[in-house]
Amino acid sequence: MGLTIVWAEPAAEQFAERLDYIGAFNPDAARRLRRKVDASLRRLLDFPEIGRWVPEFGTGLYREILVRPLRILYEDQMDKLVVTFVYRQEEAIGPDSYEPETDC
Repeated sequence: MGLTIVWAEPAAEQFAERLDYIGAFNPDAARRLRRKVDASLRRLLDFPEIGRWVPEFGTGLYREILVRPLRILYEDQMDKLVVTFVYRQEEAIGPDSYEPETDC
């Protein structure tokens, strides 16, 4: 059995928000972006290491693929690739730009 792609809830919400925003002005552009992201993620199934290490975090945890105008961060968890965050390329990311989930 091969790799699968799983969207973490925050990433799915971030992606949907960005598609909604673009779609409000240009529905065709939102559809094209969705197709590009889908194709890029399918490519990851064959080549999971094609994404670069996220420069802000260094090597070890998150990789990213760039699908203009988005940065899609993912984790390789051996049997699945988990899409964890979706940012616009110009957004700053790092430890101060998100709050980790805590179990209470």
